Amino acid sequence: MTKKILMCAAFGLLMPMAATAMTPFKIKSISVQGLQRVSPETVKSYLPIATGDVLTTDETGDVIEALYQTGFFEDITLARRGKTLVIRVTERPTIGRLKISGNQSIPTDKLTSVMKSLGIAEGRVYDGVMLAKIQQSMLNQYYMLGRYNARVNVSVSPLAQNRIIVTIDISEGLVARVRRINIIGNQAFSRSTLLRHLDLGEAGIVSFFTRSDHFAQEAFQASMDELRNFYMDRGYLRFEIKSSQIAVTPDRKSIFVTIVINEGKPYQIKQVNVTGQTIIPAGTLLKKINIHPGDIFSRKAVVDADKEITDALGAQGYIFAVVTPKPVMNDETDTAILNFDVKSGRRVYVRHISFTDNARTNDRVLRRELLQMEGAPVSSERLEQSRMQINRLPFIRDVTTNLERVADTEDQVDVNYKVKEDVAAQANFNVSYGQVGGIGFGVGLNQKNFLGTGDTLGINLTRNRYEQVYSLDFTNPYYTPDGVSRSFGFSVVKFNPHGANLTNGYSSDQFSLYVLYGIPAGQEQGITNRIQLGYGYEESDIRLSSETNSVSEQILSFVHHYGRRFRQLNLTGGYSRDSRDRGMFPTSGGLQTIGMNVYAPLDGQSLKYFLASYRGKWYFPIQSDFIATARGELGYGTSFDQGANGFPFFKNFYAGGMGSVRGFEGNTLGPNDSTGHPSGGNELLDGGLGLIFPNPMPEKLRTELFLDGGNVYNSWSNRKYAGTSSGPLRFSAGLSVEWLSPIGAVNLSFAKALNPQTGDNTDFFQFQLGANFG
Repeated sequence: MTKKILMCAAFGLLMPMAATAMTPFKIKSISVQGLQRVSPETVKSYLPIATGDVLTTDETGDVIEALYQTGFFEDITLARRGKTLVIRVTERPTIGRLKISGNQSIPTDKLTSVMKSLGIAEGRVYDGVMLAKIQQSMLNQYYMLGRYNARVNVSVSPLAQNRIIVTIDISEGLVARVRRINIIGNQAFSRSTLLRHLDLGEAGIVSFFTRSDHFAQEAFQASMDELRNFYMDRGYLRFEIKSSQIAVTPDRKSIFVTIVINEGKPYQIKQVNVTGQTIIPAGTLLKKINIHPGDIFSRKAVVDADKEITDALGAQGYIFAVVTPKPVMNDETDTAILNFDVKSGRRVYVRHISFTDNARTNDRVLRRELLQMEGAPVSSERLEQSRMQINRLPFIRDVTTNLERVADTEDQVDVNYKVKEDVAAQANFNVSYGQVGGIGFGVGLNQKNFLGTGDTLGINLTRNRYEQVYSLDFTNPYYTPDGVSRSFGFSVVKFNPHGANLTNGYSSDQFSLYVLYGIPAGQEQGITNRIQLGYGYEESDIRLSSETNSVSEQILSFVHHYGRRFRQLNLTGGYSRDSRDRGMFPTSGGLQTIGMNVYAPLDGQSLKYFLASYRGKWYFPIQSDFIATARGELGYGTSFDQGANGFPFFKNFYAGGMGSVRGFEGNTLGPNDSTGHPSGGNELLDGGLGLIFPNPMPEKLRTELFLDGGNVYNSWSNRKYAGTSSGPLRFSAGLSVEWLSPIGAVNLSFAKALNPQTGDNTDFFQFQLGANFG
């Protein structure tokens, strides 16, 4: 009996509190054992009981469950020592280090950010269950990118002080490629026609450049939307995708896609109505809509009409207007009545306009570009034009517009333009190499936003094989409040034509001063028009070679009649039109410039002549990121009193090489002088067509197939000076590569001269390199 009593006493002293076997008792104290990082007070704060409470069998389970839910512990036991509740715990380890390797498609910071939001980060308590979920989530992310061979391995290694290293080793694998896309149910359009309108494509020659055959869930979903839009744009209002299936081959390298569709029938527009709170007369809005009775229904036309109505209301200050297209279909006649329901809301006014993130640029520099004024009704058109005006500033990289309703009002907003500034000041030393100019060196200080005023200051010194240039330029873009700019500067140029593949019979020194005004010419959305007017002084000195036989008859004749030193008044006029979507690697729009320089004499020996030029380049986006290009350049110069015979040879146009007809040696096209060297001419015709095709680095690399053509001509007889004529236009075709490398621009050209003539110098490979330091 005594032995039994002692055993019971020992069992009661340290008895695990199982919910099925315990005697209720009143807790006098609570002891927590096994803690390392978590304090006893923290543990007690999570308990559903406290000292003074009576602990029952049912409550022991609640205590254990509450502590497990904290996530701090991997093992918990309860025991009783007299009237003390003893809680023994084993803390989960903390993550001392988190290592991720092998990932390239998904950045490390994105992976760590996602894991941190789910509680997996250095310093956090390790949760093996959650980590397993993240492992599967990572795999799902790679599967969405088409990388079905991806592997994610997670390993855990111990560290001191109950810490661990979590290592996530990723093998991304290759992107699965689409081998076949099957479309079932198409009758109105062929499979090949439908495939041409999808982002996703089958493996082929085009996909080698576009990678459209690389499967990704995002591209697949986009293709489903494109397929739906294709039919909706052609009137198939009842079109539906009944199913879409993706089959992965056992080796996980290829994808088969099967799409089952129901086309329905095309619907014709019977009537178009504008209803609701139109503010602007419904008849006026209908005129802005390019949809008419008898037209086949088009989703794109409806979207465009919606935008036209919204923009028209937004231009009047109703920027929160809601336009809802509501087609009413008649399945018996296959027609639809298209109603645009308008809710204009209230007219909204601008309270304040502000700018953020312009650390280097004064507010007034940005504010003077605005067309939207404070206190005036909001105009969506003026807001967008203002944004584009700011975005065209040479020291601004990007601009976003944010509208925020003013609290406690229904008709006021504040407008904020958030800008990203570009590097405005550049002090640099550059090295370049070109096949015409050879190695070149330059030192410059260029400030596109001088002291935050928006003014431009440039000081540059450049030297290469054929010229030395020393220049200073300054531009005030707002010389007047109306946006008239004024530029002035001077330059000294020492020119040695022999270094540019031309004659070695002379060299020249030129000094010039100029003042140029730029005048805004009209306002067009997305287009900048400017007129340039200016004047200047130019002085030219010609030095003939001491080797008499190297001086051509053309140069000797000109010097004999007009001398070697010329002082001219240079009157400048020009016009430019820029509709490009951006300055670097544009994808649409064009840039055109027309210019004329009239040179008037300042002494008896000077010349009277003019130069006229035109240059344009256009970009036409086509499907799948392909862009068609076209360019053209014309030039003409002649003397006022002696015609082309009095036009100075040192102002001649030249063609061939980079920037002209590639595939021919730089500056060598056109007539030759009596010494057999290219002499240029007073007439220029140059142009080309191109096709820009996609590549893996579209922001830094541009690849283009091109066809060039051009030549220069003399409108006076070159043969009487023992020279040669220009011959026909020269043509070339090839591939060009432009790369914005970390240290400068790289231009490469691989071109085949298509119709070289006797005596022409051709170059299959041409290049130009540049590097900046500083």
